[in-house]
Amino acid sequence: MILKETDSKAEQLAELEALMAAPGVPPEKKLQIERELKILRAGIKGERESAYDIDFYSGTHKNRIVIHDLRLELNGRVAQIDHLVLNRLLEVYVLETKHFTEGVSINDQGEFSIWFGGKPRGIPSPLEQNERHITVLSEVFKTLKMPTRLGIRLQPSFESLVLVSKNARISRPDKFDTGRVLKSDQLERWIEKNLDSGSPLMMAKLVGVETLTEIAEQLVALHRPLLPNYKAKFSITEDMVHLLEVVAAPAAPRTAQAEPAEGPASVTEDSTGKLTTSKLAQKIGLKTADLVERLVTLGLLELREGKPYITPKGKEAGGEFRMSKKFGPYFLWPEALKV
Repeated sequence: MILKETDSKAEQLAELEALMAAPGVPPEKKLQIERELKILRAGIKGERESAYDIDFYSGTHKNRIVIHDLRLELNGRVAQIDHLVLNRLLEVYVLETKHFTEGVSINDQGEFSIWFGGKPRGIPSPLEQNERHITVLSEVFKTLKMPTRLGIRLQPSFESLVLVSKNARISRPDKFDTGRVLKSDQLERWIEKNLDSGSPLMMAKLVGVETLTEIAEQLVALHRPLLPNYKAKFSITEDMVHLLEVVAAPAAPRTAQAEPAEGPASVTEDSTGKLTTSKLAQKIGLKTADLVERLVTLGLLELREGKPYITPKGKEAGGEFRMSKKFGPYFLWPEALKV
């Protein structure tokens, strides 16, 4: 049974794409944002691939419960767990998903390197990362209501596994044990083998499906999703974001005089009476990036390679594209636009 699906990452993707589209964000920060987008998209792809293989077997298994994307907080420590599989023997499989596009290499010291652009790059050990998750998870289990046998509180056992894409290349060492690093389509065979090699005493911990469900529901109730603050992470100010849409001054005949000042201080464009995206966002109490996301959702804007473009539907709603020599491209919208 699948008790919890993976949380949607659409809001995170939309925010990063909006920041990429903002002309006010410096190029060096856009490189960082672009890297974050690649990591996020790769993570989503890896979790989706692993979730398919997990759900194919364990999601329909009458004696197992699957929890995807579980974030737990306890005593100042956090565990962000990609997937959990629990069975009636109170075995808890803690699954860390990694999407290594070009493969992964592990040396005899247990150090992990991924291949990127044909070159190796060291990364933190996902096995160690998963052990830290299990440390937090085991403490969380101590706070749950658990079944007892002869007055003794039953305790779960934890199995740490790292799942990689079934198409990834894994270079394994001779000495360091990498048996817990699997391709996602090998998971079911590993679980069945683990069950077959278990002690008969394990049967003493056997619980009913209803009891297992109650335990899993307690875990899901403790899920604490976290939406990253990308502006803080990349030190992006509101001024940088607001330059996504600026207000142009009314057209004037070219003379020897200096061009009229342009900038966010203007509220409307005099010739149209319309508001820029940033001013419309201020008027309705939203952040500019949030309004851009809403306009994309409504089909008034569309993102192409991370940049916003007005759609025919946006033009029908009264939207206009403009270009400022000083600040670059921006959009104008009717003040009464329904968003």
